Amino acid sequence: MGAWGEKAFENDSALDWLNDLETEGVDALRHLLESVADTDEADYLDVDDGAAAIAAAEIVAAARGRGRDRLTKRVIAWLDANADDLVEEDLILAAHAVERVVARNSELRELWEEGGADSPWHADVRTLLTRLGSTARIGAPQRAFEKADETEKQALLTFLRARGLEPTEEQLARIVASESAAEVRRWLAHALLAPSVAAVLDA
Repeated sequence: MGAWGEKAFENDSALDWLNDLETEGVDALRHLLESVADTDEADYLDVDDGAAAIAAAEIVAAARGRGRDRLTKRVIAWLDANADDLVEEDLILAAHAVERVVARNSELRELWEEGGADSPWHADVRTLLTRLGSTARIGAPQRAFEKADETEKQALLTFLRARGLEPTEEQLARIVASESAAEVRRWLAHALLAPSVAAVLDA
């Protein structure tokens, strides 16, 4: 039987993903977080992806000064060599990925909830979400049906403009008109690396 613990680096899925991280670097981390954050709640999120995303989010939080003590010696060694490549916007991406892991149709969440809805894993992930700056709670109403937050729309516009990506009037109107929290958060997740506003909105 493989490793199966509530901490981020106490399961085989996360440990296997660390091999990719050490080989491919920060790109592997961002690709994983984007993939998980982008998984629609109508689709099923695989346990391996969920566990790896939790581990990746722990690394991002530690890189931004929020919980280095939660990492293993192996991960600290990687972080010491790569911390400068992880930026504040990666916290946003990591938060969205973890929020998806704790949402519906997540195999990792379902496996832990076989023993109850408030396991040590739930407590550990709640701590991670707080360190990432997320207000999401496990067991809260599904985020896909929440109304879009005007603060998040403004954060998206501010970040796009900071990257030199100015929305057209049509694109601005689309952002302002969105009433889907999931849609705005998906745009935020893509805003980190997308080459244009169009690429963000059409992701």
